[in-house]
Amino acid sequence: MRRLIPLALLLGASTLPAQSFWDSSIRTGPQFHSYTLKAPLNEKISELAVPFFVIMPVMPRLTLDVGTAFALVQHERTTLDATGNRTTTKSELSGITDTQIRANYAFGQDFVVVTAGLNLPTGSATVEPSELEAATRIGSDFLTFPISGFGSGFGMTGGVAIAQPMGAWNVGFGASMRQSSEYEPFRDASGTALKFTPGPEYRARLGLDHPYGTGRMSFGLTFSKFGDDKANVTSYNTGDRYVAQFAMNNSLGESEVDYSFVLWNLYRTSGTQIDQSPSPSGNITNATMSFGIRAPGDIGVEPSIETRVWTEQKATASFLGTLGMRLYIDRGRWAIVPGAGFSIGTMQSATLSGFKATLGMRFGG
Repeated sequence: MRRLIPLALLLGASTLPAQSFWDSSIRTGPQFHSYTLKAPLNEKISELAVPFFVIMPVMPRLTLDVGTAFALVQHERTTLDATGNRTTTKSELSGITDTQIRANYAFGQDFVVVTAGLNLPTGSATVEPSELEAATRIGSDFLTFPISGFGSGFGMTGGVAIAQPMGAWNVGFGASMRQSSEYEPFRDASGTALKFTPGPEYRARLGLDHPYGTGRMSFGLTFSKFGDDKANVTSYNTGDRYVAQFAMNNSLGESEVDYSFVLWNLYRTSGTQIDQSPSPSGNITNATMSFGIRAPGDIGVEPSIETRVWTEQKATASFLGTLGMRLYIDRGRWAIVPGAGFSIGTMQSATLSGFKATLGMRFGG
C-alpha cells in the first residue's frame, strides 16, 4: 500500500516541541525475509532490505525527512517434467529504491499539519523478463516483504491533517492526493517496453485517540480512491481500498510488563482488469499481540504473535502465522532493536514456512 499520513499527525493534540537541526536523527534497519512454498508452487523467495532514513527538524515547526533503501531479491522455482527430471529456474533483482522526500509543517495550537512529498525515481522502475518472478512475489499483498517494488517513476503527494481534543478524546482528520508520472514497468525479451501511467490516488482518514490505563487506545478509518491506470492505450482500475485499524497498549498492573494489540483490516473493492472483465475483490485481516518486558537500564524484550488471513473472490483463502521476538536497547541518543521471527501458513493451496531477521537502529534525535 502507498504511504499514509502517519497516525501521529492525526491524533496529536499539542504543538510540536521546539527543535533544531541538531536534533536530527538517522534511522536504518536491515531486514532479511525468506519464504518457502511447497507443492504445487515449489518456490523459495527471499529479500534482504537495508532502508535508510534521515529526519531533520529544519525549524521548530518544519520537519524534513529523506528515505531510500537497498534491496536484493532472489527467487527459485522448481518444476518436474514427465520423466521426473527436476529443473530449477532463478530470478533475481537488486539495487536501490526510489527516494522519498517529505516535509511536514505544523500550524498553531490546533495542530494543523501540512505535508508535501516527492518520489524521486532513483530506483529502477523497469523489470526485465529474468526479474519478473522475483518482482511479482515481493509485490504480494499477503507476504510481508519490507520492499514491495524498486521504482514507480516521479510522483508528488500533498496532504493536510488536523486534530482537536474533545474531552478525553483526540479526534483527527486527514486528506491527501498523490499523482505519479508515466514510467515503463516491464520490458520483454525483444526490448519492447510497456508504458504505464498510474491514475491519481485520493485518500481520506479519520482517527480517534483516548488514554487507556498507562497507555492509549486508538481507532482509524482510511478510504483510498484510485483513478484509472493506463497500460499503453488500455485503461483499467484496481479498485478502491477501505482500511480499518484498532490499536491499544497498556501495562499489566504494577509490573514491568507492557502489552499492545493491533488489529487492521484492508478491503479492496472489485475493479476492472486490462481485458475489461471485473477484477476480484479481496480482504486482508491482520492481528498482532505483543508484550514488552522491561529490565533496568532501558533494556527489554518483546515476544509477539501475529496472524494474517487473505481472502479473494474465487480463490482459496491464505493464512500466515508468525511468532516473533525483539530485544530493544534505548540509550536516549541511540537505540538498537534486533529481532527475529518464524512463520507458517498456506498460500494458494501450498503450505509455506518462513523466517525473518531484523536490526533496527536509531542515532540522534
